[in-house]
Amino acid sequence: MNRVAYLGPEGTFSGILARRRFGAKADLMPCPAIDGVFESVLSGAAPLGLVPVENSSGGTVHDTIDLLIRHAGSIFITQELSLDIRIALLGHQGAAPRTVYSHFTQIKHHSEWLKKHHPGARLVPVTSTTMAAEKAAASKSAAALASPGAAKIYGLDVLETPGRGSEVNVTNFFTIARRPWPSADSDRTAFVAALKNTCGSLHAFLGPFARQKVSLTRIVSRPVPGQPQTYVFYIEIEGSPTSPKVRRALDLAGRQARSLQNLGSFPLGRRFRS
Repeated sequence: MNRVAYLGPEGTFSGILARRRFGAKADLMPCPAIDGVFESVLSGAAPLGLVPVENSSGGTVHDTIDLLIRHAGSIFITQELSLDIRIALLGHQGAAPRTVYSHFTQIKHHSEWLKKHHPGARLVPVTSTTMAAEKAAASKSAAALASPGAAKIYGLDVLETPGRGSEVNVTNFFTIARRPWPSADSDRTAFVAALKNTCGSLHAFLGPFARQKVSLTRIVSRPVPGQPQTYVFYIEIEGSPTSPKVRRALDLAGRQARSLQNLGSFPLGRRFRS
């Protein structure tokens, strides 16, 4: 089994998904930050990486998008996976939390519940839900919004389970590698587009996709560091260049761009439950 790098430490949702996707005996390599996952794949320490890209309530994970843009041509997306997120308030039984730690997406998703049930608590975003559990374990007056499974790992109690009615909280992830993985079942194609800094350049670039009836599934604008008022676009479309209409749309759109860098064509994998 090849090693898989993921956003750690043990107990994160990335780790839960990695274990579900690659099996109990998988050689999993936790990394302290998303850029560490990319570095592990680029260096060859792990042939495959798993990174979050979007949360249904918190939105785009910009660290992942920025790193895909930075390493376009050296890193490729090989699959998209999704995980239904279950969350709990972990803390110390009998102690009212004065500080609640969590990843910013969970704080945002549960902000109304926190205001109602813990109005005086200070909300502190951290890099992962597992780091939140670690910080909560270090203080009797602290709690964490994290995976219920993290309670046992860090010696915490499950205090409450925030309810959001029928609303589902889903996080999407990419598996990444140094080479594209050819597949006959590619559902998406991703690329980075740098456009001309002229009026209507984005409209001219996107036009061929509409005319060829190729749907865009994601588009994220990101600033270019050190170049004010300059942007590049992370774009995903349905299908792969093996389809004539996709190939034609990419060719026509490419004529309107300063550069077009391929990030791979990939299948949509399973949706897992945490």
